[in-house]
Amino acid sequence: MRICSIDSTLNEEIPAKQIAKLIDSDIAKVEINIVKKKVGTIGLARKTLEKSHVLFITLPKKKITQEIYIELISYIDIGGTLILTLPSPPWEDLGRFFEEMINELGITFQHKYVYGLPKIPSDTRLIGSTLTITKAHVINYNKNKDFLKENGIKKYLPLALMDKKPVILAGYKRRGKFIIISSPEIFTDINSDFLNRLVLLSSQKIDYKLSEENVKYNIGKSNFSLQLQHGSLQSYLLSLFHYNFMFLQEEVEFTSKEDLTERIYNVLVKQNVIGDLPSKQDIFKIIDKFKIK
Repeated sequence: MRICSIDSTLNEEIPAKQIAKLIDSDIAKVEINIVKKKVGTIGLARKTLEKSHVLFITLPKKKITQEIYIELISYIDIGGTLILTLPSPPWEDLGRFFEEMINELGITFQHKYVYGLPKIPSDTRLIGSTLTITKAHVINYNKNKDFLKENGIKKYLPLALMDKKPVILAGYKRRGKFIIISSPEIFTDINSDFLNRLVLLSSQKIDYKLSEENVKYNIGKSNFSLQLQHGSLQSYLLSLFHYNFMFLQEEVEFTSKEDLTERIYNVLVKQNVIGDLPSKQDIFKIIDKFKIK
C-alpha cells in the first residue's frame, strides 16, 4: 500500500494525529505514517521521504535548515507529492532556507484574508467534494516563463478558489507535485472527504485536472451528444451538447448506468428543438462505452 506521511518534526501547530484521523485509509488507499524525529537525525531524512508517496507539513514553527530544504525539493523533483499548509505571513521565523524553498516553488501569499466559502473548479477531479473554510490567503504564483523553465515547473493548477482566486494551489515540478494550502481550517472533520480525495489522487499519481481529450459521443442519430469525465470516488462531470452548444454541465454521483440513463433522458425530453430525440436505449449504449469506476 502507498504511504502517506505526516510530519511532526517541525513543531507543527496541528498535531499529526489530528490529521491522521481525517484520512480514511480505505478510501484514500494509503497507509498512514507519522514522522517522528529520532535522536541524532533529521526527521525528514532521505530514507523517510523515499518511502513516502504523499507528505503533509502543516503550519511549521521550526526553522527549515539547508539540509531539510534540499531534501524536500529533491523529494518533489523525483516524484513525491508535498502538501504544505502555511501559517500567515510574515515567515521570518522559519528561516532563510524556508524562503528559498517557497521562492523555488514560485509562490507568495497576499497578506490580507479573503472570506467566504471556497469553490472547487469543475474541471478538476475533486468535483463532488465540498470545502468549508471561512478565511484564507490568496496564493500568488510566478508566471514568468524563464522562471518556470529554470525551476522545472510545468504548470500551476488552482484546486480551490475564493473571490475567484486560488487558496489551494497545486504545482507540477519535474516528476512530482506540491500543493500549497493557505488556511488551517482545511483540517476539520467537515473537510475529511476533500482530504481523502486529494490524498487518493496524489498517491496514485493521477492528474488533478480532468482530461481535455475526453471523447464526446453522439447519441444515436440525433443532434445531441454527451461527455462524461471521471473525478474521484463516485463523482463525474456530465456535459450535454446540442450540436456544439453545451446546454448542461453538472456534477453527478454515479449509482447505476440505468439511473444515469434515466436522468439524462429526463433532461433531453425537456429540450425544445427540431428533430428527433434519442431514446433511452441510445443513451444507455453511449454510457456503456465509458469505463465507470
